[in-house]
Amino acid sequence: MSTPLYEKIYEYIINQIKQGHLMEGDRVPSEKELAEEFDVSRITSKKALDLLAQNNIIERIRGKGSFVANLQQENNDCSTNDIPSPILPNSKLIALIIPDFDNAFGLNLVKTIEKVCLLNNCNLIIRRTGGKTKEEENAIIDLVNSGVDGLIIFPVHGEHYNTEILKLVLKDFPIVLVDRYLKGIPASSVCTNNQSASETLTNYLFTLGHKEIAFMSPTPNGNSTIEERLQGFHIAYSKQGLKLNPDLLVIDLISSLPQNNEDQSGITLQADSQSIKRFIENHPEVTAFVVGEYNLALTLNNVLNKLGKKVPEDYSIVCFDCPEDRYEQPLFTHIHQHEEEMGKKAVHLLMKQLNGEKIPKHTVIDFTLFKGKSTAPNLP
Repeated sequence: MSTPLYEKIYEYIINQIKQGHLMEGDRVPSEKELAEEFDVSRITSKKALDLLAQNNIIERIRGKGSFVANLQQENNDCSTNDIPSPILPNSKLIALIIPDFDNAFGLNLVKTIEKVCLLNNCNLIIRRTGGKTKEEENAIIDLVNSGVDGLIIFPVHGEHYNTEILKLVLKDFPIVLVDRYLKGIPASSVCTNNQSASETLTNYLFTLGHKEIAFMSPTPNGNSTIEERLQGFHIAYSKQGLKLNPDLLVIDLISSLPQNNEDQSGITLQADSQSIKRFIENHPEVTAFVVGEYNLALTLNNVLNKLGKKVPEDYSIVCFDCPEDRYEQPLFTHIHQHEEEMGKKAVHLLMKQLNGEKIPKHTVIDFTLFKGKSTAPNLP
């Protein structure tokens, strides 16, 4: 099927902007000029300009004409390389299944997946599972039965993997996992290099003179992300030639895991706070913590404050992810995961599957160490 004429005009204007021939604020050829240049009716050229305006590529001003819009709007990471193509009748339908997301981790991932889907002529459905396996199963079944062409799944935390994901893989259904992979399931995945990231965090504390460092996280069972972060912690200790005391591993915290109701959430937070308090009182030699998740770092910080301890004067804390403020130093020294790159890669891998191409089973994304307010040298 040949490309409709209005789409050719649409793509022509986009290419003019991408190549720098048309800049922000520049006048775009009129309906009449485009109709003459492409030898089409003014109805066709008007349809192309209307579509450009709908996608915020141009701004149409009555009595003056059409002009290239501001493509670098605040809080909209679009550039001229990310101008959306129109959603056409033959577009694909993609679904993202994710436990939840916030500005600490997940929000930019979701925004990027949505944007890149649009660039690839795909509509996106988002389903949140609340971190519950049953909800994840139901979402997969419902979406597949509804006719989605492919799935991007952020798997829930659990000792047992979701059998619905395995069924999809065995049927060669297009699927990409993000943030973690599932052992024994040959599904394509895109993850941060968590082992190296955890090693980097721990080594940073060593450079500050800390020797007795504790590791805190939920159980690593069934979660490749936490498991690799724990491995990185072990490796950092080993490379320092230090023997790690297993008592310094607090890997049974539960408050950051999904809860069935708000009342239970309060109970688990109180239980974790008590566990952390007992650990601090029983291990006065510890001067620093590597924490596997941001919310647990907040809990630890709160417990230390209630005990009259100061961060970073008395204790240093490093963690994964932390809401960032362009004007202020982050609260915690942390690993910044490249959510945008993870999202782009996930969509691109899914598109390759939809095109019948073979893709790698495991793709690792780099990270950045951001220094915050929670770390300081361990002075004698």
